[in-house]
Amino acid sequence: MPRPERSARDNFLIAVRALLAALSAATLLALAAGLGWPFELFVHFRIQYAVAGLALAVAMLATGSPRASLLAILIAAFNALPVMQRVQAGQPGFACVGPRFAVVTANVQYGNVDRSRFLEWLASHPADLVVVQELTSAWAHDLSRLPAYPYRAMLPREDAYGIGVLSRWPLDPVEPEDFAGDGLPSLAGHVQIADRPVRFLALHTRWPVTPGRARARDASLEAAARSIAAGTGPAIVLGDLNATPWSPAYAAFLRTSGMQDAANGSRWQPTWLPGFWPLALRIDHVFVSPGLCSEGTQVGPAVGSDHRPLLARLKFAG
Repeated sequence: MPRPERSARDNFLIAVRALLAALSAATLLALAAGLGWPFELFVHFRIQYAVAGLALAVAMLATGSPRASLLAILIAAFNALPVMQRVQAGQPGFACVGPRFAVVTANVQYGNVDRSRFLEWLASHPADLVVVQELTSAWAHDLSRLPAYPYRAMLPREDAYGIGVLSRWPLDPVEPEDFAGDGLPSLAGHVQIADRPVRFLALHTRWPVTPGRARARDASLEAAARSIAAGTGPAIVLGDLNATPWSPAYAAFLRTSGMQDAANGSRWQPTWLPGFWPLALRIDHVFVSPGLCSEGTQVGPAVGSDHRPLLARLKFAG
């Protein structure tokens, strides 16, 4: 007997069930993120999983599968919970009555030859301290000509790991740091903002797509966190950390360093591939120590890079 042909409804139901199975598997793998690579790769997409779960719940309900629809809703709620907790998280409760200032971190992408877009955005969104990742010689040349930033320390490279700091305020000697022991530089120093010393670390960690790179990223974040915890006074860590707020490496950094994310309480805005929703992530961060408060963060426009610049408005506690 010939097989009866599947109807369009049957094909749709099969596809939706397959997507639900894939979403369930991805969520379960994300639960094992604490085991490290490759499980951690699945934890970064909480928002995508939540939205996909809601869409599949509607599709399942439309096809007469209420139990499958309930499973999709539960998956969506489970993934949405940490996102909502982050949005509702506030900054520390102490009074923030000191001077205001702003910082920017921007991965400008070393292959980006259209430098005018970032320079124009920075001119319209001036900051007191600017950290630039993927700094090449060409980028360093153009940035060094900005009169608004007379103080700077730059380590250009022609690959993805050049880094530089620009400041409106005097910089104490800025030193390169190799937190992961892999030859890639970070920058550590002090900046005098409104006559107040602030420590800063400018970072660009490895992209954790292989086990070795993931270990290097984690080592860099761990060493940077210990460095912050060992110091005193207000401190800022900013850069492309290649870790989302849902990653164990992110949580471990905040726990060890005692810092807060300047974006706490802000709505989710991706800084990497924001124009491609399935992969859009927030991996560029500004962290602040006790003694500093955040008045919010702002993600900038497209500047020719796969990243968007991130601006944080900060305030001294008193």
